[in-house]
Amino acid sequence: MFFHRCALALALAAALALSACGATATPTAIPPTAPTSVPAASASAAAPTAAATAAPAAPAAMTITDVSGRSVTIAAPPQRIVALAPSDTEILFALGLGPKVLAVDDFTDYPPEAKKLPKIGGLNGSYNFEQIVALKPDLVLAAGISPPEAVQKLADLKLTVVVLGTPQTTLDSVFADIALAGKITGQTEQAERVAAALRQELDAVEAKVATATTRPRVYWELDATDPTKPFSVGPGNFVGDLIAMAGGTNIFASAGSPFPQISAEQVVAADPEVIIMSDAAYGITVESLAQRPGWQAIAAVKDQRVSPIDDNLVSRPGPRIVDGLEATARIIHPELFK
Repeated sequence: MFFHRCALALALAAALALSACGATATPTAIPPTAPTSVPAASASAAAPTAAATAAPAAPAAMTITDVSGRSVTIAAPPQRIVALAPSDTEILFALGLGPKVLAVDDFTDYPPEAKKLPKIGGLNGSYNFEQIVALKPDLVLAAGISPPEAVQKLADLKLTVVVLGTPQTTLDSVFADIALAGKITGQTEQAERVAAALRQELDAVEAKVATATTRPRVYWELDATDPTKPFSVGPGNFVGDLIAMAGGTNIFASAGSPFPQISAEQVVAADPEVIIMSDAAYGITVESLAQRPGWQAIAAVKDQRVSPIDDNLVSRPGPRIVDGLEATARIIHPELFK
């Protein structure tokens, strides 16, 4: 199931942790090589035009510090890109770089056209390095959840690798990732347009939530492979932040870990008023949840306020994260979206 396959890995990497935004240093431009001098034209030659004498400007190289703290030099705007995580792919396509993406990881499923691209692995952090090298990318985008050893191996193979997506995800860090991706790919203006559109959506959701008169108790279920000991959301992770931003109160906000494995009895005792299921795509249904022993007494079950959510919207630090916030707010405060 998703949590065992992915979220536990995220937890171990401190992924989606709510803390200080991962700092992305401002890329430092490296001065381009001075153009070779051109011999002066003879006196009898016709006066050259400005277009004839002006040397074409070569794209300036730049050195940036990515979110993992690595110093990376980008020789020129990349034309051949490989993405190691769904969030990377979604950022690239949002920037209009889809035609330059050669291959993606096994979990990429959005946008639809990205699903047709060759897959280079990613399950359990394992990638097909020979395939990646054969594609001759001039940029490989990794993510905060990409294993450091995989990033290092690709760098050792003389590939240009940039890590986007800090394990300590916040909305600000998502905007920073979009900005950095735009800078290293020559799409700065498009990145600014994407960020502006997202901030407008974010402001609209926050304005609605600000009018809420209640903050319902929320239980967020990540993985109920064992329904007697499901995984939920504690403090120090981005999903918990989403609950608060969407106008809810996380019933496990004081748990001892970001992704606590709690007991079914603890959920019943906390009596959540809203239940959000991000494990619905993996076989857990509203009906099966309601049939768990003792759960019929929970307010959310009695009032039929148990809702699945598209996990991809709330677990990928990319352009759709604001959609994830709105989806969460619609579940917690449906009265605000009528």
